[in-house]
Amino acid sequence: MQWNPFKKNVNKEQSSEELPSIPGQPKMEDMNMFQRFAMKRIMKMSPAEREKVLKKSLTPKNIQKNKAEILSSLETMRKSGQISDDQYRLTKAKLGLK
Repeated sequence: MQWNPFKKNVNKEQSSEELPSIPGQPKMEDMNMFQRFAMKRIMKMSPAEREKVLKKSLTPKNIQKNKAEILSSLETMRKSGQISDDQYRLTKAKLGLK
């Protein structure tokens, strides 16, 4: 039997449905290839390791570097009703974005 590159792999170990979900996580279909790869790697990490990586990525230097993008995302989430005004203010305060 030859390998077929167009055949869907039904292996349960590689199934994306088994990955845990994060509240507010975008759907895998809406992500580009690199985003899907990164999300799968993050979701396969242990919770402690995942928290460590996310804390490292949310350093004040990185937050200030991406301030405009973070603020626009928060504003969009607030306007669409995903987060309340209080959650918006608390998130900005925690991230040091005033």
